[in-house]
Amino acid sequence: MANLPQISKKQKICIICEGLEDHSYINRLEELRVWKDVYDFVPINVKSASNIFPRYQNEYNNNSYSAILVFCDTDKAPYREYAQVKRKINEFHNKTSASSKVVIFANPCTMQIILSHFGDVMLTTQSKRTNAPLICDLTGVADYDAHEDQVKAICRKITRTNYEAMKLRIANINRGDQTTSSTNFMDFIERFESDDLRWIKTLNKALSE
Repeated sequence: MANLPQISKKQKICIICEGLEDHSYINRLEELRVWKDVYDFVPINVKSASNIFPRYQNEYNNNSYSAILVFCDTDKAPYREYAQVKRKINEFHNKTSASSKVVIFANPCTMQIILSHFGDVMLTTQSKRTNAPLICDLTGVADYDAHEDQVKAICRKITRTNYEAMKLRIANINRGDQTTSSTNFMDFIERFESDDLRWIKTLNKALSE
C-alpha cells in the first residue's frame, strides 16, 4: 500500500504584501528560517496599495489560513492610501481597531526596516531617488529604483546575523504609524519567534466576535 502523504500541522500565515520589496523581504526571512518552524508563511505580492483590501477580503472569506496579515508602507502624510486600507479592514470586521491587529507597517516605507539590517536608519521619505545614496552606502547597490534585480540583490545581503542587529535597532524606534521613521514590525516578530500559538486564536476571536 502506498504511503499516505504527510499532512503538515504548521500554522499557515498569509502575509499580503503591498509590493515587491515587502514580498522579497518576507521571502528572504523565510529562507533564513529565523522564525519558528511551527509557522508556514505565505507572502502574496498584490503590487499596489489599492489591491490590498480586495485580496485581504478574498483570503479571509476563503478561510484557508490560520491568520491573514498585511505588510505595507504608510507612504507620507496625510497617508491617504494607508488610511483607506485600515478603514476598509475595520469596516469589513465591524471593529474600529481591527486593522491595528493585522497590519504590519513601516513609515515611510519598508526600506526603513530593510536598511536597519545594515545600520542605524531614520528615513523621512519614500523617494527612491532621495534614499538611493544611503542605500548604496549601506548595501553597495547603486542607483536604487526598486528594480527586481536590485531588490533581490539587497535581500541576498540579509543574514541571520544582521537580522539580530535589525531587531535591536527597530526595538528602539517609535511604533506609531503617523510618526516618521517608525514601524510595528517588532510586535509581529515577537509572535513569529514564539511557538506559543495563542496569539492566532486571540487574533481571530477579536476579528470575528
